[in-house]
Amino acid sequence: MDTERTYNFKPVEDLVFIDDFMFGAVMREPEICKGVLERLLHTRIDHIEYPELQKPISPFYTRKGGPA
Repeated sequence: MDTERTYNFKPVEDLVFIDDFMFGAVMREPEICKGVLERLLHTRIDHIEYPELQKPISPFYTRKGGPA
């Protein structure tokens, strides 16, 4: 099995707002995020709150399989 990966990087000049990387980078900055949202929603925003990132859920096993 070949585990070597190749990545295709875009130059910064080719990135647009809807690229995942660019969107995440822009929206991670509270002042920029606030400005973008205010312009899109045509309303004033008091502050920005960031939700907790997704976390993997690991199963919690208390016993081995079999009848209870």
